[in-house]
Amino acid sequence: MINEIGKRILIGVIATVLFSVSLAIFAYEPVSNRQPNSSYTSLAGLFTIYAIFSGPVFIIAGVIWSFVIDKVSVKHQHYPRLKRYLRKSIWYISAGVVSTLIFLFILSNGAIVYNSETFGFLSLGIIASLIYYHLQIIWQFLFNKRSGLLIKL
Repeated sequence: MINEIGKRILIGVIATVLFSVSLAIFAYEPVSNRQPNSSYTSLAGLFTIYAIFSGPVFIIAGVIWSFVIDKVSVKHQHYPRLKRYLRKSIWYISAGVVSTLIFLFILSNGAIVYNSETFGFLSLGIIASLIYYHLQIIWQFLFNKRSGLLIKL
């Protein structure tokens, strides 16, 4: 159980780095495009800001939701692989939406405003949850004895 929690926390850390780097690159304004006398944040600064906010969500919510989804999915192991994948993807998307709503509720002191920004945050929550899920699939493929690609840590 401890090993399983450690694995999921490590996946959360990797997902945080991947997610934060992607957002930082997307939001970064190159020096050549900057307006004079305007303030801009460096790429490392953007990464740090995104990692500070997304890291706890990935680690706490990601670990909890992955255990819940695995427990719910146990009874569907006899389904074809594609159906299990799609079913778990829907569960992770739902978990991303719920986690994002909780995160927004906490940050807004209970006054979530439903507008285009909320939709953008929900989209990021969905993307983040799918990143976590796919990293979990990659981890399972690389470190599973049955896959033939057993990599020892």
